[in-house]
Amino acid sequence: MLSKKNFLILSGLPIFVLLISIFNKGSINLSEDNKSPINSSTNKKVVALTSLSADLITNISKETLVGIPGSSILKKNEELKDIPIVSSGRMPPNIEKIISLKPDLVVGAKGFHDKTLSKLNDLGIDTVYTSITNFEDLEQLHNNLALKLNATNVKPLDKILDNCYLINNDNDSNKKNIVALVSSRPILSPNQNSWAGNLISKFKLENLAAEITSKTEFKGYVNLSPEWLLKSQPENLLVIKTPGSDLSQYESISIWNDLKAVNDNKIYTFDYYGLINPGGLKVIDEACKKLSSI
Repeated sequence: MLSKKNFLILSGLPIFVLLISIFNKGSINLSEDNKSPINSSTNKKVVALTSLSADLITNISKETLVGIPGSSILKKNEELKDIPIVSSGRMPPNIEKIISLKPDLVVGAKGFHDKTLSKLNDLGIDTVYTSITNFEDLEQLHNNLALKLNATNVKPLDKILDNCYLINNDNDSNKKNIVALVSSRPILSPNQNSWAGNLISKFKLENLAAEITSKTEFKGYVNLSPEWLLKSQPENLLVIKTPGSDLSQYESISIWNDLKAVNDNKIYTFDYYGLINPGGLKVIDEACKKLSSI
């Protein structure tokens, strides 16, 4: 169990808050009821409570989107600049504002927006709970939302995430081994049960931490020791730049300069959004492009 004093503080938020958001903010779990179409897609109104669901709905049926979360990712999308924002930071969504938009459907994250979605459901507003832990979940969510919105002529994901589908990892002998580092204190790394671990597995890369398990507060993430890193000597290191962090933090790991990847300059920097937290379609595709270049 990680103690709070050991959490890396980033942008005023401890690393555990950022990691929890991996499961909550990107988080798909459509029940049979949730899969039912809501009439025709014309004149339908949808509020998205996560940046990823807003991105997906924009691709599926942009004209239906009437409310979005305050998100650094969505701020970069000019198409969404005039759409009302219903939440800010890690504050709960503004239910009154959501209701004022008269939505037919509200899409939120399981475990993070449960109370909000439950209240809206009680008011007769259709809701969808989402939860993404792997690439197949993302594909399923996209398909299910398209069905839910009764949308036609939807651009398929493989036409948006080009770099995520141009993958051929059949030849195991050509795989390069890697270790991905999310923080330095503790040394936290994704295993195969995380979004990051699953995405890495789709490329010609072998995650040395894939099958490791340890007791942490974050499902899909394990604590690594400096001794394990020194013994494993990964050929490549993927270091994550979390919001507000300084990449020099990794240099504080005691055996850093003794690692082969460091001495061979095989260090690859990834943004938090895309590889660790799916966040949005563009950042996912950028992460895939970078993974394919290793």
